[in-house]
Amino acid sequence: MPSRRRTLLKVIILGDSGVGKTSLMNQYVNRKFSNQYKATIGADFLTKEVQFEDRLFTLQIWDTAGQERFQSLGVAFYRGADCCVLVYDVNSMKSFDNLNNWREEFLIQVFAFVYLQILSKSKILDLMQ
Repeated sequence: MPSRRRTLLKVIILGDSGVGKTSLMNQYVNRKFSNQYKATIGADFLTKEVQFEDRLFTLQIWDTAGQERFQSLGVAFYRGADCCVLVYDVNSMKSFDNLNNWREEFLIQVFAFVYLQILSKSKILDLMQ
């Protein structure tokens, strides 16, 4: 049986403070959801092993601070990222409008990338659970 090599992928979650980045990461990795809000300072990460077709991947998912005073700390974590997940709150047009700023800041640090936009705090998401 041939050994399967794991590929490490660094994923950065970006968005304004309070949009649900930490909750999204915890729900995806640990299948746990908490309604309690605790601001992320700097950055934190979790890992998740996934298989796609016959390949194994280790996702290193980075949760970054959305508060403006901590944003400069998060920029250092963008380097080496393979993907960017942009998150906004469906109840906050400002958080949606700011996605382009997050994307532009990310592009300064990373040359080629893939990004996703994710809406959070939606009744649609509640129905899916």
